[in-house]
Amino acid sequence: MRSISFDRAALSLLDAAVDPALWTAAMDTVAQYANATGAVLLPLRGRGPGTPHSSSLGEGFEEYFRDEWHLRDQRERGIPHLRAKGISVDQDFVTSEELKTSDYYNGFLRKYDAIWSACIGFSNDDDEWCLVMERGDAGGFYTDREQADLVRFGAYLDRAAQPARQMAYANATGMLDAFAALGCASFLLDHAGCVIRHNAQAERLLGNGLMLARGRLRCDRAPDSLALGQLTAALGRSAAAPPVVVHRLSKRPLVIQGIPLAGLASAIFSPATAILLISDTDLRPPPTAMETTQQMFGLTVMESTVLSLLEQEVPLPAVAEVIGMSYETARSHLKRILSKTRTTRQAELLSLLARIQRAPT
Repeated sequence: MRSISFDRAALSLLDAAVDPALWTAAMDTVAQYANATGAVLLPLRGRGPGTPHSSSLGEGFEEYFRDEWHLRDQRERGIPHLRAKGISVDQDFVTSEELKTSDYYNGFLRKYDAIWSACIGFSNDDDEWCLVMERGDAGGFYTDREQADLVRFGAYLDRAAQPARQMAYANATGMLDAFAALGCASFLLDHAGCVIRHNAQAERLLGNGLMLARGRLRCDRAPDSLALGQLTAALGRSAAAPPVVVHRLSKRPLVIQGIPLAGLASAIFSPATAILLISDTDLRPPPTAMETTQQMFGLTVMESTVLSLLEQEVPLPAVAEVIGMSYETARSHLKRILSKTRTTRQAELLSLLARIQRAPT
């Protein structure tokens, strides 16, 4: 007798699609229904940490990416079955001998009581996903009857992906509009580093130091393009990266800073993952390098990110929205920045940065 109903488990997925804070609870609920050790959502391409998973799988999920098991995941052999019938299970493609000798199964999965799986496939407009149920030898492999029951989750996830994608995209594009109102050029990037939208200020920079080639932002100089590619790759991993200086022939350089999206704007099915903010030094001074403020004042990466945005005349409420934090959290960061820089108000802080900019190197 199951302790929860299928409807309750399926509806938890719809709730999480609307409120990303509910994903862990939803994965726990689905795993409980499936008599599983845990559950996880994974894209079939471009896997990376940060996708929803049960709390019980936290340690194993960390090792999965840290030790690059995702690059040698033998369950990818089940993808043809997944596409053909909406679900794949280990007995579709793995032999009993492989279960005994495979490092992936016997070394990694068995350690986390996840030797048997059922992978339910679904898709959104841009990608294919799978909901993976994991359980150990005590639960055994997923039977035909269980598979017929679990495959129903795919329809609910199909339904959840579309509104979640639309809400997240609207939130992310709203940030571009906010930056446009502030006079800031900005580009919205997807998980592959391609531009999916930009504002009017950014449009004026195309052909003026920047260009779009097959959806990717390029610079006039090859070394600058290489540095920009490294920046966008880091943002795809939700990592902090130093700004990129883009040199122009007859004008002062552009300075490009990348900000990974967080909160609703980066919801699980969203195509948008990051924003590039462009400072035209012909119009305003470039922001102080984040490494400089970190080294001089002992700022954290997040504090230096907040400070860099403030220096670019982005108001604190917009800073909070871009980074994906509450306004109160942004205020707390600003208070710590003021304390570390021994300043008492924002105007004094910006004046200090201006003096650092003018200092001889």
